[in-house]
Amino acid sequence: MDRPVTRRSFLLAGAGLAAGIVGACSKGSKNVIKVDDPTSQPGPNDISLVVASYIHVAGINQRVTLALIQANGPFKGTGPVAITIDDQPVPYTLHTQGISLPYYLVRHTFPKAGIYTVKATVAGKTLSAPLQVVDPSAATVPIPGSPLIRVATPTVAAAMGVNPICTRQPACPLHDVSLDAAMDAKTPIALLFATPALCQSRLCGPVLDSLLAQKDAFAGKIRFLHSEIYTDLTGKTLTQPVQAYHLESEPFLFLAGADGIVRERLDNAYDQVELADALHKLVAA
Repeated sequence: MDRPVTRRSFLLAGAGLAAGIVGACSKGSKNVIKVDDPTSQPGPNDISLVVASYIHVAGINQRVTLALIQANGPFKGTGPVAITIDDQPVPYTLHTQGISLPYYLVRHTFPKAGIYTVKATVAGKTLSAPLQVVDPSAATVPIPGSPLIRVATPTVAAAMGVNPICTRQPACPLHDVSLDAAMDAKTPIALLFATPALCQSRLCGPVLDSLLAQKDAFAGKIRFLHSEIYTDLTGKTLTQPVQAYHLESEPFLFLAGADGIVRERLDNAYDQVELADALHKLVAA
């Protein structure tokens, strides 16, 4: 399969790579970036609003992440930002620690499936972006409240045809235990799907580094695992765990309790502050 993870590139500009991110979402996604005047061509100082999180479902309190992008990378202006969902103001926190893409974190419960309109007012402009919400029964990727999918993941001892099993340089130490064995141990799990070498958004490396930075603080409390996206550096074939989890984008971090139930899912960008808070909540549950 040729480059099957298609949504990874939609935040290229968020990593400071280029403009032209309009419509660079996954196949069939409704989260297409737009400004209020769709007929205008964005200039170097124009700002666009991006829905940065991947999958949103109705009926549960979940994270929604938003980013403000300019042609040369993230918006670096100062001043107040007001965010609404379907014209209702929502509170947010700004996250910037250890990641190249500053993002606004909103916690929200969508009452039903459908298309919602997110707006951000900044620098005298109101920007908008559609946000697709699906019924939980239509979500193939595990969501908070659902179980982890039990599957073997590549390890140093059993690579399952994946080479390299870690594209980070140097390789990370989170490949010593397979996911199925970790679930049998009845310990909380932090499972990250990411490919530092091939991630088009350039966020996989930073989020993996942030996870590694927390490992010692939670030694004996959380089992940390990393699973690559592709079987090799050609980036053509998905690994078995990625196929089992039905991932069409990355990175994805699943935080599950000792019972194997997902407590939180941090998809795409997360910073050191949000990660540390989520890990502390995981062990306190």
